[in-house]
Amino acid sequence: MCNEMDDGRIYIITRHQSTVDWILAKLNGKGLDRDVFVTGHLSNEMMLRMRKGDIVYGILPIHLIRRLLRKGVEYFHVVLPHVPYELRGKELTLKQVKEFGGQIWKIDDIKCFKV
Repeated sequence: MCNEMDDGRIYIITRHQSTVDWILAKLNGKGLDRDVFVTGHLSNEMMLRMRKGDIVYGILPIHLIRRLLRKGVEYFHVVLPHVPYELRGKELTLKQVKEFGGQIWKIDDIKCFKV
């Protein structure tokens, strides 16, 4: 288990188990010596606990990504660029996540503002 002096925690935030499995496979053990938390939704309490050194993998809305980055949390966005329209919003298999071109993009900065 990690303590306050460790590198931080890894959070995987998605409602889809196949996406969790795919992310863990992509990590191939890298960083998994840290605590890993898997959850379907990012709660405000979880956001408050996160700190610099933590890492998040997920499919989050832009305003939450921006908040994470401002806290010094590293954010990796899951991108599925080739999901057919009829399968959007449906549970995909691990095979489909791979087949539809699953990618992980590191998001370093978001410059945006409410208008």
